[in-house]
Amino acid sequence: MNTLSLMDPALRKLMPRSSKLAPTKGRESAAKADGCASPSGSSALQPPQLPYAYDALKPQISPETMHYHFDKHYLGYVAKVNTLVAGTEYASMPLEEMIRQAAWKRKRSLQTNAAQVWNHAFFWDSLSPVKDRGPDLVLAEAIAKTFGSVGKFREKFVERGMAHVGSGWLWLAWHSERGLMIRTTENAIPVWLASGRIPLLVCDLWEHAYYLDWKNDRAGWLDAFVTRLANWELASKQNSAAVNGTAAWQYSA
Repeated sequence: MNTLSLMDPALRKLMPRSSKLAPTKGRESAAKADGCASPSGSSALQPPQLPYAYDALKPQISPETMHYHFDKHYLGYVAKVNTLVAGTEYASMPLEEMIRQAAWKRKRSLQTNAAQVWNHAFFWDSLSPVKDRGPDLVLAEAIAKTFGSVGKFREKFVERGMAHVGSGWLWLAWHSERGLMIRTTENAIPVWLASGRIPLLVCDLWEHAYYLDWKNDRAGWLDAFVTRLANWELASKQNSAAVNGTAAWQYSA
């Protein structure tokens, strides 16, 4: 009997692309074929370059917040991942595959830190200093069809973020069967992990992302993000990639 057919569907979705429940030798060969590093791999994860200056997003995000958020929190996650993968098979994996492998093999510390690196990198690209830019016509029509209008989408986005208790991430995402959706994920979970969703935008719900500027006014932070900071150029490109089945955003330094 096929062991894979007996597996919980949620676990099947977590299976790394190189894993086929084959004998150990077969899994090692598959990993090499996919470009995964051997235990001697030593490639270090690199942080991306920010596409804007630390003061480019003020007054919504201050340079002080950017300094603490990027230099302390984000680079801390990058350093932790590099410590965890040093000298292991994970060291030269693409970050997305590293996250899948860590989730599949229940390596919680690696999964959490690697996912936070990915989430933050996508968050940096979800921000734009260009004001008053909206979605392209295709995405605007999809938003209007799903939520009623771009304005109603913004209201629902803030409402969903306010309903989320604790830390996490607030996403505009696309699914092949359900179309556009607003979702939150707990703590460090990427919206795409084991879900088939493609992220278009993400807003950081961890307090370190906004507390220096907004204190306990999460609603103010969410409204500022979706009305003044959101990178609709990225969202439109992601939507196009999702609808057309072309390559979407991936982590790269």
